[in-house]
Amino acid sequence: MKKITNMLPSVTVVLPTMNRRNSLQESLKSLYKMDYPIEKLELIIIDNGSTDGTSNLVKKQFTQAKLITLPSNIGFAPALNVGIRQARGKYIFATNDDVIFDKNCLSELVKLAQSDTKIGIVGGKMFFYNQPNQMALPGFRVNIWLGYHPYDFKGKDQVREMDVATGGCMLMRKSMLKSIGLFDEGFFFCGEDYDLCFRARITGFKTMYCPTAIVWHKFLGSGKQSFSALFRHYQGKFRFMLIHANFFQLFLFLPLQLFIGFRHVSPIFAALFWNIKNLPPALESRRKVHRLKKG
Repeated sequence: MKKITNMLPSVTVVLPTMNRRNSLQESLKSLYKMDYPIEKLELIIIDNGSTDGTSNLVKKQFTQAKLITLPSNIGFAPALNVGIRQARGKYIFATNDDVIFDKNCLSELVKLAQSDTKIGIVGGKMFFYNQPNQMALPGFRVNIWLGYHPYDFKGKDQVREMDVATGGCMLMRKSMLKSIGLFDEGFFFCGEDYDLCFRARITGFKTMYCPTAIVWHKFLGSGKQSFSALFRHYQGKFRFMLIHANFFQLFLFLPLQLFIGFRHVSPIFAALFWNIKNLPPALESRRKVHRLKKG
């Protein structure tokens, strides 16, 4: 058994959190119940400016974790990068503070990743926490015209390649990140996983779906239809398109979004104006993607 354990690769779990003390506690308890050897596991928690005693909870109850406390909320993607830069594992497992893990989740992700050196990213099967038998993963393919997944559950029980693995359950090969770069910090909350998976594919890495790696996601915050949540959603969508879409797709994207999301006109235009204001960094990211395509 010890020989098998020694053969397993090291994994660093990177988990940003902010003001979700109770949810984080439940997530970490399930994480430590997974069957992946504890000596092969590194846990880095990034406290993104919490004011609810999150850091104290980690210090008292999860002493084996490395805690990084930030003075304010810098966003999900930047917080992930803070953890990744200090990670020692061969693989990085990015997740959220409102995710519950099945016992063999990480083992299954790693097993699939180890089967092919061109697999750069592996995502699992995600269910709604409050509807444990209802899949939350919207699909395997991204429609670039719409900027999101069409609902597609064909092959949900089969190992298969997909366009995007969600940041709530995302195993990444660290050597891949060294070649394509970390998460784009221009994405505050939404779209960073899309962007990273597209960059991986450009450079020849595959993003795979592992149906035997199961998590349950509470979607705290992201499921709310508030102006702020919708603004973050469209903010990430527009930025993703600015970086990855061609000019014809960009030209049609806004009319399509207004047609599909006609009830969300205010957050759509707020997100559009934010992206216009922050156009230079997006164009620089677009140039980086172009350089990756050229090799």
